[in-house]
Amino acid sequence: MNETKFIKIGLAGLASVALVAAYFVLRPPQSAPPRELRVSMTPEVIARGKFIYNVAGDCDSCHGERDFSKFGGPVLLSGSGFLFPPELGLPGKVVASNITMDVETGIGAWSDGEKLRANREGIGRYGHSFRHTSDSDAQALVASLNT
Repeated sequence: MNETKFIKIGLAGLASVALVAAYFVLRPPQSAPPRELRVSMTPEVIARGKFIYNVAGDCDSCHGERDFSKFGGPVLLSGSGFLFPPELGLPGKVVASNITMDVETGIGAWSDGEKLRANREGIGRYGHSFRHTSDSDAQALVASLNT
């Protein structure tokens, strides 16, 4: 009888741990609402954003549609998003979002504050997570994306 009691207590404990773990895994990330702002669209800020996008961040290496049948997988369409082919050996299905200014499929309907929050806090428009960039670099990237 004592063994049955211990088994029931153990199973209840495991169920409790599983529920707590599920809560932390499945809950949406906490985040402040996006700020109300318009980024500066000066030529200098846009140029810095283009440098961050193309060179420092190499954003097109994931967000650009690529042709891996050619050496180096050149970018075919910048910012359009990309489903990585399974031949690359990545675990699971890896998809980079469309970050073009297209209103229907990209980030064209996002406010500057939503784009900035996605870069800075790692939280997308609908609550999914990204992460880490400095204020000035994130704003320059938003300015570049706005072009």
